[in-house]
Amino acid sequence: MFSLFLGRFLPLALFTLLAGGAIFLLEHRSHLDLLYKFGKIQSIDEESPLTTALEQHQFITIASVTLLALVIAAPIAWLRTVRQRDDLIAEHQNRENLRSIKLLLDSTIEGIYGTDAEGRCILANRSCARLLGYDSPEQLLGKEMHSLMHHSYADGSLYPLEKCCAHRMSAGVIPPMLVTDEVFWRQDGSSFPVSYSAHPIQEDGRNIGMVCTFVDISERRQLEDQLRHAQKMEAVGQLAGGIAHDFNNILQIISGNTQILQFEHNSQNAEQPQLQEILKAVERGTLLTRSMLAFSRKQTINPTPFELNQMVQDSLLLAQKLLTKEITLQLELTEAALVITADEILLQQVLFNLITNARDAMPNGGIITVATAEQSLDENNCTGSLQGCLPGTYAVLLVRDTGQGIPEEIRQKIFEPFFTTKEVGKGTGLGLSMIYGTIKQHGGFVQAESTEGVGSCFSVFLPTSAASLMPDQNRTSEEKEDSSRGKDPAN
Repeated sequence: MFSLFLGRFLPLALFTLLAGGAIFLLEHRSHLDLLYKFGKIQSIDEESPLTTALEQHQFITIASVTLLALVIAAPIAWLRTVRQRDDLIAEHQNRENLRSIKLLLDSTIEGIYGTDAEGRCILANRSCARLLGYDSPEQLLGKEMHSLMHHSYADGSLYPLEKCCAHRMSAGVIPPMLVTDEVFWRQDGSSFPVSYSAHPIQEDGRNIGMVCTFVDISERRQLEDQLRHAQKMEAVGQLAGGIAHDFNNILQIISGNTQILQFEHNSQNAEQPQLQEILKAVERGTLLTRSMLAFSRKQTINPTPFELNQMVQDSLLLAQKLLTKEITLQLELTEAALVITADEILLQQVLFNLITNARDAMPNGGIITVATAEQSLDENNCTGSLQGCLPGTYAVLLVRDTGQGIPEEIRQKIFEPFFTTKEVGKGTGLGLSMIYGTIKQHGGFVQAESTEGVGSCFSVFLPTSAASLMPDQNRTSEEKEDSSRGKDPAN
């Protein structure tokens, strides 16, 4: 405060002293000229009692006036200092308020921007710039926002300016609103779904612009799609399970009566190929119902601890018989022991189904890679395609091919029962749905990744078990038999 006062008072005091000194010199010179003109002194430079008295009188008079001016200037300078201090405090508070408002706006995940009555941007926060693909909010200022990021519908067709709710609100045509089914466009030309609300900016009862708040709902849409898909799969699974049980009962009746007829005709030494065809059809129907039960997760499983790498190696010989000469089968097994608790026979069927699908995806030959790995998932990993998975350590069985790949619109449906891209009569559409149900029944999950023209990769995740649960492979069959009877093998 005192420094501000000195800054105001010292220049004023210095000016007053200089002005008083100048007036003193001018007045003294003019009085000497006047005395010389009237003959009171012989020369201007003459020193006499009269000139000395005159000089003293002028000094006292001008000094008194100068001192009075300084006394008057001091409170004036003080008042100006107080006013300047208040202005500085107000300016500082305004800067702090603006900084706090900017910090609040930049700390939100929602994009926020404001426009004037013509739709030009007058305000934007950092999230708005980031979501629209810009480096800083300053790049948006002064630009017409509709033509910048709301110019087209989701299908790429033109979005007329007169139909844009946000732009019409800038001119005060419509009331505040919430929109949840449109897209905004980034600087690079890509679009993303948004939910946005727009409110008018009013001054003295009239609209002078609009403020818009929007969020990217891509992740929410993905979660909603996953939820709908899970609900659909659950409903279809319940339906498939019910149908499979009823159908299996019908097949049992057909099979039993056919076998009775076959026995009676055999006793008469009469060949009946029609009965054999009925039994074959019943067997195919039984396999079909078994697949439907697997998808609905109502099949009976016999889980036991076993090592995944050993199961894959044991299945290699039979897997080779499923392939043509143009297809090469490769193994990439991890060195870590992957102990899981599962139904080994069902898991072999899962492996064979995946290998068969990979073979069918490569009619001209290629490479199928069967790999294993160990992967730990925490809460941060259980997002996106792994949404809803439990954190923990998983044994992963991967089957990769170098085939045609799966288009995205088909990849979303591959686990649905009876969905197939094969020709009529060459597939039931239950292979992958059976895999899906079997792995879900074991507490795991399946992940499918594919690129058209490059190939596909199916990853089966199964929870690992403690190695201590593994049966002792070195014990002899005789020891196992004695142990099962409650005897001590050492005896």
